[in-house]
Amino acid sequence: MNNSNYQVEIDHAKEGAFDVEQVNFDPPSSADREDGISISSFEEDKEDANAKKGDAPTFSSLRKKLGLGAILVFGVAGATIAGVSLHSANKYRYVQSQKSNSLSSDLSLSKSGKAAPVPPYCSKQTCGQTFTEGDKITFKEDLFCAEDWNSAPNEVKRSKNCAITLEGNAELDCNGYTIFQATTLGSDAAVKCDTSGNSRLQKAACELYYYRGICLTGGAKMKNCQVEKFLEGIYVENSGDIKDSTVSQNRVGIAVKDGPGNSTEISTTIVRDNAVGIDVDNSSTGNKISINQVRSNNNVGLKDSDGEFQKAFGSGMNLYGEEIAVKDSEASSNERNGIKIDGAGTTTVDLKGSIFLRNNGRSGLKTDNNNKVGDLDGTMNVDGVVNIYENGEDGFQMNEDTNLNVELKKGSSLIACQNGSRGKQVDIKNNGGGTFGNDGFTCDDTGGDGSLPTCSSCPACPM
Repeated sequence: MNNSNYQVEIDHAKEGAFDVEQVNFDPPSSADREDGISISSFEEDKEDANAKKGDAPTFSSLRKKLGLGAILVFGVAGATIAGVSLHSANKYRYVQSQKSNSLSSDLSLSKSGKAAPVPPYCSKQTCGQTFTEGDKITFKEDLFCAEDWNSAPNEVKRSKNCAITLEGNAELDCNGYTIFQATTLGSDAAVKCDTSGNSRLQKAACELYYYRGICLTGGAKMKNCQVEKFLEGIYVENSGDIKDSTVSQNRVGIAVKDGPGNSTEISTTIVRDNAVGIDVDNSSTGNKISINQVRSNNNVGLKDSDGEFQKAFGSGMNLYGEEIAVKDSEASSNERNGIKIDGAGTTTVDLKGSIFLRNNGRSGLKTDNNNKVGDLDGTMNVDGVVNIYENGEDGFQMNEDTNLNVELKKGSSLIACQNGSRGKQVDIKNNGGGTFGNDGFTCDDTGGDGSLPTCSSCPACPM
């Protein structure tokens, strides 16, 4: 028999004490025992009604009795370990340590001092797993999905399947490791292949087995992850929480589809080198989107078979919802827009702290109404400084059917300068019904058919 590392848990039910120690010993296999019971699966009942205080030995005395020799269990009824009775108010449980695990769940204590529920261990990390309520998963190494598209069954080829799925209050900590999949078309396969059509055609064009990297549903959380080489790096449906992660080389970095009453939070995360950075589906009505300390830069767009850029791709953030908050974030050097706010109905947009929207191919900040269901109404509140510089077209563009009233809180400013390098565009353009409420705007050029702000002049560039 091979030596194994076992963990001994002693839960003193009456005294409230809890000790965890490690003991090395050579456990008998089921083949060596007459009753065929494996010690790793042995767990005594939690409590004996006749137990008295003092029935259980201290752990130090138990360890002395255990010594370095073998531990033999001769049956469940009346079983003893080195002469110590297991029928008491105390629970003795032997849990084999999974040193080779790639996914692990940490043992934690509740406020009462007793062991909290422990999610199941996995012998190794694999793609295609689903984790549900209460699961807390930690990566111990990179997760590489090696499945081959060419050998995938038809149901897989048609599906928008996920490499890892988290449901409810499940939580994933990638611990800085990367989740990615095999590609046959190069490292940027998910970014540059022609992905028009349904999910099967999209996956076939890129020859990717998994459509999505990490899927969060119903409020699941993830952190410390690097996600690469999927058609959708991270997919959120009906609320989710993403933090401290990097999402790159995907067709869509982070895709969000929320409904009324749901909220998604993305914080301290880098989204770069995707075809589009963050994309909130325009069916996500009544939802809340919170972006905090996020950099969505260098998202390169996607060309169709005629070499034209597809309209939905190339922006740092496409945001849609009833409440949209962006704080201390940047969307720069993207092929199309820095931040595009789209939707219909009443929307509140809060821009807080320092926002940087620079060197984007089209507009730095754009409001639109692509679904044509109704006007985009509401308020855009600026509480901080919004910097919109050197974008190829208009710096801040408000399109038709968008009626956001822009309000700057005391001491705040919106600075749009040196935009329009591609031609006749301006720093601030309004073709909608929105208004600009008070002082604090800086710009040189304005245009459009709607109301326009009174701007202070942009500072001169040094010679």
